[in-house]
Amino acid sequence: MSKPTKTSEQKLPELTPLELNRIARLSEASRLSGLSEDSLRRNHSDKIIRLGPRAIGMRVGHCLQLTGKGASA
Repeated sequence: MSKPTKTSEQKLPELTPLELNRIARLSEASRLSGLSEDSLRRNHSDKIIRLGPRAIGMRVGHCLQLTGKGASA
C-alpha cells in the first residue's frame, strides 16, 4: 500500500491572476495563511482591505505569500 501524501507535500494548483486578486474575508484569509485573525490584524494590517462597516478581507495572493506556498505571480 502506498503512503498517503501529507498536505504540505501535495502540489498546489496554479492560480490565475484573477483568483489571486480575489478578496477573501478575514476568516478565510486566516485559514489560507495559517495565521490567526488577530495576528493578521496586528502584523499585516497593510494588506487588509475594508469591505464594509464591519467586514474586512485580504487578497488571496497576499494570504498565500505569507505562508510561502503562493505562486510567484
